[in-house]
Amino acid sequence: MNEATLTHLMTQLLWIVLLTSLPIIVVACVVGVLVSLLQALTQIQDQTLQFMIKLLAVALMLMATYHWLGGILLGYTRQVLLQISAHA
Repeated sequence: MNEATLTHLMTQLLWIVLLTSLPIIVVACVVGVLVSLLQALTQIQDQTLQFMIKLLAVALMLMATYHWLGGILLGYTRQVLLQISAHA
């Protein structure tokens, strides 16, 4: 396996990490801002409320996208293993 192939695989891996983590991070940020705004409007200062709502939103997002995430990771794993076996 040469340097160019390894660099290409690592670049793809970084893009996959970005794409698979982005929906979860966006949901956590949006829910955090909305809950903070709601807490500021109602003057509720309970931090566990915000944590639990964000945790629930992230869990729901993971359940909604697990098939897509698994497909991307499985496809990349197959590609890497095929590249390794082709160069071995």
